[in-house]
Amino acid sequence: MKGEFTYSNPRVIHWGAGSVARLGELKAERIAVVTTRSLRDKVERLPVRASCVVTVGQHAPLAQIDAGVETVRGADAIVSFGGGSVIDAAKIISVKLGALPHTAVPTTLSVAELAAGAGFTNEAGDKAGMRDPRLMVETVIYDAELTLWTPLDLWLSTGIRALDHAVEGYLAEGEHPLNDVMALEAIRRLFDSLPRAKAAPEDMNVRTENQLAAWFSFTLPGASAAGLSHVMGKQIGARHGIPHGVTSCLLLPHVMRYLGPRMPERMAALPSPDSVYELIGSLALPQHIAAYGIGEPELRRAADELAGKHPAEDLFEVYRAAI
Repeated sequence: MKGEFTYSNPRVIHWGAGSVARLGELKAERIAVVTTRSLRDKVERLPVRASCVVTVGQHAPLAQIDAGVETVRGADAIVSFGGGSVIDAAKIISVKLGALPHTAVPTTLSVAELAAGAGFTNEAGDKAGMRDPRLMVETVIYDAELTLWTPLDLWLSTGIRALDHAVEGYLAEGEHPLNDVMALEAIRRLFDSLPRAKAAPEDMNVRTENQLAAWFSFTLPGASAAGLSHVMGKQIGARHGIPHGVTSCLLLPHVMRYLGPRMPERMAALPSPDSVYELIGSLALPQHIAAYGIGEPELRRAADELAGKHPAEDLFEVYRAAI
């Protein structure tokens, strides 16, 4: 057995209620905050004085990122405050301005803050991405208090996104023993803590447990993000306005059923596709693509565009199982 592992998470990760106070330690005179429209009026509660605020929408539209570059120009540091789209946009803005120091304050469980990659939506409305070591944020702050503003369905659906990271990282090709341990522990913790978050949505200890489980899910970010459920979800997500977390809710159990016969030994260590489907249902999260106005013609197009490693007909059947 041979292999190689390069640890590529951020250098510093703080967690726990009240940990946002660490933002006050930033050594910068002009701090730009990148956030979402729903959190813009909460920026003043962060322990920094923002020199400018940029708002970014779902799936990080490139036009908004480019506008953000001009707004942020002249800042000494960036703080992203929100979910995956906001964090990805802040990463790209940082790199376009010479790799400004970037601190991420996530309010969902999508863990975009843990990867040296970023997704965005191009002018054609399709999902695209970039990878660059400079995209890695310097510091992450997991403060459960700040997540209480996140709608519960968004919180839980991004928790399924974290489950998707863990499953697809575990199923990735090659040898990855550290990730295997972390992924299985993440899955155990998510199955345990997500239902408790639904039952007690304002329990900050439970939310911190959710955040730690999501962190553990993503020690192999490149392979996880390239997994079949992720790729199929991105193909329909940006085009049809479906959030990342929801695409994982729609597709993960069906992708697991498809991959099961192809890697039975790996799949035997994971929860069954049925148990994943049942977990998603117990959290009252979406489970049917048709609810988003997407039918077989759109799914056929998506499958044809993704065909390569997996035949188009196979991919179409996975999509169709989720209708």
